[in-house]
Amino acid sequence: MISLHFSGGPTGSSEILGPAPWFRISGNFIRMGPHGTIAGTFDMHHWEVNGHHFPRYDSDSAQRVLVHFEDAQGGATRDFGPFKELSAEDGVMHADGNLFAKFIEETVLWHCFLTENYWPALIIKPVPGTLKA
Repeated sequence: MISLHFSGGPTGSSEILGPAPWFRISGNFIRMGPHGTIAGTFDMHHWEVNGHHFPRYDSDSAQRVLVHFEDAQGGATRDFGPFKELSAEDGVMHADGNLFAKFIEETVLWHCFLTENYWPALIIKPVPGTLKA
């Protein structure tokens, strides 16, 4: 199971989503497994989670994660990672401190810098065999 930590809000508040078996970031929504419930929305360069606004989220540093991209029909890329640190701010994602992907609001697609391709969905999941409750 993994968690996402949202921070940087104007009041200094923070929120944690999870633990969950996966997060799917597609369009302006973060969906949380196992049921695909919408857990956050992206608007005006900020995520709204539980009524609060945050410019940034990070993966739980105690849990390594994998990331893959999916097309509209569910076709998927290979897994990227494992990553110890995953962070996103204003639609730009870094993995272990390196530029990894960018959400392009105008096209509602993720640009993967490693493959130079564009994808409608980005999935974050734990490394198999390292699930923590």
